[in-house]
Amino acid sequence: MRIGLPTRQAQQIVCLNTLMRIYVTGGSGIVGSNLIKVAVEHHRAKIFATIHRWHPEQLVPYDYGRVDMCDRSQLQQTVRAFRPDAIVHCAILRGQALMYRERKLAWQCYVEATRYLAEAANEIGAKMILVSTDWVFDGTQAPAEETTPPNPINYYGVLKVVGETLIGSLNKNWAVARVASVNGIYWGQPDRPVQQTIGMGNFMKVTVEELRKKRSFIAWEDRVSTTVTPGLATDVAEMIMKIIKLDRVGIFHCCCGEGISRLELARKTAEEFGFDPAWVRSGPCDPVYMETVRGIPIPRDTRLSATFTSSQLQHPLLDVKQAIRELRKQIETGTI
Repeated sequence: MRIGLPTRQAQQIVCLNTLMRIYVTGGSGIVGSNLIKVAVEHHRAKIFATIHRWHPEQLVPYDYGRVDMCDRSQLQQTVRAFRPDAIVHCAILRGQALMYRERKLAWQCYVEATRYLAEAANEIGAKMILVSTDWVFDGTQAPAEETTPPNPINYYGVLKVVGETLIGSLNKNWAVARVASVNGIYWGQPDRPVQQTIGMGNFMKVTVEELRKKRSFIAWEDRVSTTVTPGLATDVAEMIMKIIKLDRVGIFHCCCGEGISRLELARKTAEEFGFDPAWVRSGPCDPVYMETVRGIPIPRDTRLSATFTSSQLQHPLLDVKQAIRELRKQIETGTI
């Protein structure tokens, strides 16, 4: 008797009753490390993570390996060997200045690596998910919805839009998880240094560390991103897991449910961590740092609407205070 392929519903049932296998690129990054922690501890998933320079200092509950994201053969061979149910592409080339200085390398790391993974996903029948960014928008479209046409004004945004377009055209089972100003712990590297930048990634943690050292903090106000819809890294990870488990296709905004300015986020963070919000004020950027990113256009207001995503994933959106409180708990307990 000839047995046909299982239906989509049957495939979902099988997936939920067996150990889900997820291939994560950029396993040491803020999104990647939190996705791994949430997937392993909350969903009992089996993980293979690509890493670059960092490697775990102790035994970890997942598989990992050094994989050159620009090497098509190596990248696809590791996917074939692991045979994941889903690929989540989180890896990035760190730093806006480096992207502009090494544009060809950036294109290879973002666009071509995405193409290689998309091809591998098709070959083995895996779901392909690209982690993208609110910087696909120009800073005048807020609050941008999942269907709002992108209009990037810098190279990073262009690279991400091209990646989004690639998987949407190459893969049948695909999703884009746009994230914004992700805040959290680099699990495996909890003491990894953070600093204020033109974006607002890990801005809550930057605020806390500066207040602990100096009892003062200046939230930059010129030539930087000023208004965002931040995300808590573990919450972003849970949303990505729901995209996989519910087998959703399309574009999703994985972030909190409200936007906030840089200054107000610093003050709310100070208050929730027990500091005097009066210690926070707005002021000029660090001129030494700003010289390294001179000439890079910055979208100032990249607030996202995640109402559609919340409905599709059956996931209540955090408000900013909830995100800050949860981050404080994670920092103080070392757990999620």
